[in-house]
Amino acid sequence: MQGRLVTLEWPGDDDWAAIASWLRPGSPAAVMSGDWELLGAADVEQANRSGRVSHMVIRTHDGERIGTVSYQRTGRIGGYSVGGAIGTPELWRRGYGAEAVVLLVDYLFHQLDAHRVQVTTAAYNKSIIRLMTKTQFVVEGILRDHCYLDGAYHDAIVWGILRDEHYASLKPSATNRVLAVGLEDFVTEDDKVQAREILAGHLAETGRSAVAAFLDTAASAGNERGAA
Repeated sequence: MQGRLVTLEWPGDDDWAAIASWLRPGSPAAVMSGDWELLGAADVEQANRSGRVSHMVIRTHDGERIGTVSYQRTGRIGGYSVGGAIGTPELWRRGYGAEAVVLLVDYLFHQLDAHRVQVTTAAYNKSIIRLMTKTQFVVEGILRDHCYLDGAYHDAIVWGILRDEHYASLKPSATNRVLAVGLEDFVTEDDKVQAREILAGHLAETGRSAVAAFLDTAASAGNERGAA
């Protein structure tokens, strides 16, 4: 998945250690997100292969590996929770992480049929909170004393967006001021229309389908029953 600034790729064998380092306790990304995972490279790989979580690697367009985004199922069918981390503080506030999360969210709605996506942010992360206020995400709740930093507990904010709200956010508006990306369709609308036309023409010309065979069998059975 490619945006204006970054590309999202599925991890390779040499990416697991980097992901583990970005999520480890005390790492800059973990501190600012208020969340962390005490996992090694093998643990991260196993978590992905088991389906518990799915990570993607964030790369700049020159190929530099700079961070990760992730998603996992939550709540009812169609619900997902997402997170992300840019590993190096020097690369923060350049739009890389924000665009990566937007690409991921669009992937979930556009390709995995998500109905609801949520993000949890630390209440002390000024930059992320400012960014979230410029999106169509809605504040859904406060997790009291969810994060610990600098000798004190801090709240976390739960943000959520529904499918209809996401697609509305892709349309330019006065309130939608940031990062309306929108992934391209895997199959173009023209190809979808042509596929339906080919099938319709085939059925009109030959009449061959499982439905036709079913109707013939049903009609034959009905005739035999009537004659008995």
